[in-house]
Amino acid sequence: MTTILKEIISAQLHGVPLLYFIHLPRTGGTTINRLLKYTFGDRAIFHAGLLAEHGGEAGLSAALAGPAHKLYHHAIIVTGHFGMAHPLVRLSPRSIAIAGVMRDPVARIVSLYDYIRGTPSHPEHAALSVLSLNQALDAVPDFAAHCRNAQLRTLFNATDQAGVMAALRRHPYLLGRVDALEGFAQRLIAPFGFTLGDALPRLNERPRFADVAPACAQPDYAAALGRLRAYNEAELAFFAQLPPIFANAPGLARSKPYQANGHQPA
Repeated sequence: MTTILKEIISAQLHGVPLLYFIHLPRTGGTTINRLLKYTFGDRAIFHAGLLAEHGGEAGLSAALAGPAHKLYHHAIIVTGHFGMAHPLVRLSPRSIAIAGVMRDPVARIVSLYDYIRGTPSHPEHAALSVLSLNQALDAVPDFAAHCRNAQLRTLFNATDQAGVMAALRRHPYLLGRVDALEGFAQRLIAPFGFTLGDALPRLNERPRFADVAPACAQPDYAAALGRLRAYNEAELAFFAQLPPIFANAPGLARSKPYQANGHQPA
């Protein structure tokens, strides 16, 4: 642990923005979470751990609605599968900063579908295991929720340009593309005095089983892709303009262009 980090930890954290890493499925977030746990220890607060502690979302929401929750005084970073509309973010008594990794939305959804079908422990595995991707868009609401501009909704609580721009004016953001994961990780930890050493190991990649056909092998795959492009028009437009690393605040100053290596979660 560096001297800089020790000084931050010993400081009054109410004066330091609380950083939220919003983990979008199939964007390398498991890799980033491992880095955050290793780097910040118990000062990295995980949404999944809070759910376990409070017995689910209802219990967590009730706890957060009471007197200022201890996590707001203790945490450097909060991470997990939640969005800007979640009470963890809305109820923070500290100023906040947002970080997240994005991926081409169509590729992300296909990857998510294939991952769930190859992961028997996933809650939606049973439903998706008997449906093509095209069928799942209609038949599985919990999966379909990931399939319509979900990255924009999660990161900005908006999908229209005006709403996204309003969020960017309201809070500091650090965003990265999944093919620039090392560059994003370095920018995420650099303000705390850390430097990324080696290439990050890719974790939680899609299991591959011989008896599980990927979406691309299904006869109605082309139809599914057409629907996904239509459903995610706003997100595709945003992603097309997103540089490898984007930051809108002085503390997250834009770095030199990162040379992406093209590796991304399967």
